[in-house]
Amino acid sequence: MTQLREALGIGRGDVVSFVGAGGKTTTAMRLMVELAEASQSVVFTTTTKILEPVLAGDERLVLSEQPETILKIVPELLACRLKVFLAVRRLEETDSTPYKDPDYPFPVRANKLQGVTPEMVDRLAAALPELVILNEADGARHRSLKAPAAHEPMVPTSTTLLVPMASLHVLGKPLSDGYVFRPERVAALSGTALGEPVTVDTVAAVLTHPQGGLKGVPPQARVVPLLNQWEGETASAEAREVAELVLRHERIQRVVVASLRQADPVLDMIEVEPIKRPKVAAIVLAAGASTRYGQPKQLLPVGGKTMLQYVVDVVLASPVDQIIVVLGHRAGEMGAILKDTPADIVTNEEWEAGLSTSMQAGLRAVRPDAQAALFILADQPAITPEIIAALLGRYRETGAFIVVPTYQGKRGNPALFDRSLFAELFKVRDDQGGRQLIDVYGDRTERVEVGSEAVLIDVDTEEDYNRFKMQDAK
Repeated sequence: MTQLREALGIGRGDVVSFVGAGGKTTTAMRLMVELAEASQSVVFTTTTKILEPVLAGDERLVLSEQPETILKIVPELLACRLKVFLAVRRLEETDSTPYKDPDYPFPVRANKLQGVTPEMVDRLAAALPELVILNEADGARHRSLKAPAAHEPMVPTSTTLLVPMASLHVLGKPLSDGYVFRPERVAALSGTALGEPVTVDTVAAVLTHPQGGLKGVPPQARVVPLLNQWEGETASAEAREVAELVLRHERIQRVVVASLRQADPVLDMIEVEPIKRPKVAAIVLAAGASTRYGQPKQLLPVGGKTMLQYVVDVVLASPVDQIIVVLGHRAGEMGAILKDTPADIVTNEEWEAGLSTSMQAGLRAVRPDAQAALFILADQPAITPEIIAALLGRYRETGAFIVVPTYQGKRGNPALFDRSLFAELFKVRDDQGGRQLIDVYGDRTERVEVGSEAVLIDVDTEEDYNRFKMQDAK
C-alpha cells in the first residue's frame, strides 16, 4: 500500500500548497495523519479560508494575528508531538454545505477560519526548517473544478510542492456553476463553451494553464497534480487520459490518482516514461563587473532576492539537465549567494578579457552527455521557465544547430547552440559571444516567437533597471 505522502513525494521540510478543487482539505487532513504517524512534525494552515476542524485529542488549533506569538507557540506544541492547525481568527461567516457524511473521518464545523498571510508561512518555514507545512492556498466552494480569480491563489514563495487538484466527478457534467467554481474562467482557459460537457481535455487544460493550476507556482517548486476519483479500486480510463495530457507539460513528471473517500486512497501514480531526448546544459553568464551600471548588477534586488539568485531560480524551474554559473568579478561574494544552489559554479579568472572567455569557461564544464548549451545572461531577470522550455522544445523537435527567441521579429536571448558548434565557440574572441555563428548558420537556426518582450530586456543601466521594475510591477 502506497501512502498519500509517498505518492506526492512529501519529505521533511516541504511546504505543500494545494490549489484547485476536489478535496484539498481532505487531502491535507489525510496527510497530517500519515505524517504524524511517521513522527514528522506537521502544521496545516491556509492562506485563504477553511472550515474549522473538529479537533482530535492530539490536535490543537492556534489562532493569532501576531507572528511572534505564532513562532513561539507552534514549536512548543510540536515539541509535545501534537498536530497543529494554524489560522488568524474565527469568522462569523458560515458554510451551509459542509461535508456531513457520518463515516467521514475528518469532521468540520460550519464556521470558517481566516487564514494567515503567505509571508507568515514563509517565516514559519524559515524558523522550523524540518517542519512540513500543508497550506490550502485557495477555495472552491465544494465544486469539482475551478480556475483562480485575479487575487488568487495565495501561494507562499517558500512552497516546495504545488498540488493542483480536480475531481473527476465533473467529467460529463455541464460547465456551469453547479459543478465548476468560476465557470467563465474555466471556459476561457480551456476553450470549452459554457454549458457544454466537461471533458478530459477541459480538466487537463485547466490544471496545466499558467493562469489555472500553475498560477503562482514558485520557480523552485515541484508540481504533482492530484486527480480525485470518487469510485473504483484502480485508476479509471478517464483518469489516465487526463494524466497523459497533463504529463505533456515540461514542469510535471508525475500525476497521482486517488479516491479520497477510501481508507487507502492512492489508486495509481502515473509518471513520464523515460525517453531518450537530447540533454541541454544551461550556462548562466555572471562574471562581468557591470561597468556601465556602476555596481554589480548581479546583486540588485529582484523579487526579494538578488538578481543573480532570481535568474538562477528561474533556470532551476526550467527543464534543463545541468546548470552552470560562470562567475568572475567578486566571485567569492557571488558564490556565497549560490552556496545552497544545485548548480555547478565555475570561476573565470580571465573574465576581464570579454564575454567569450566566460562562455568558454562554461562550455568546459558541460557534461559529456549534454548535446547542447543554452547561454543565459544574468542580467535578464524577465526570462521565465516557459521561455526556456519553448527553446528546448524546439531544439528537441528539430535538432537545429542554433535556437534563438524572437519578439515581434526581433532576435533576443537566451540562445542555444548544438554541441557540433562548441569547437567554433571556442574560437570566438572578445565580447562577440555566439552572435557571429548565428549569422553564419542562419539557415540552420530556429527562431521561436515567444510573445514576450522579456527576451529583449537586459539591465545595463540604472534606467534599464527602473524600467524593468515598472514593467514587473504591472
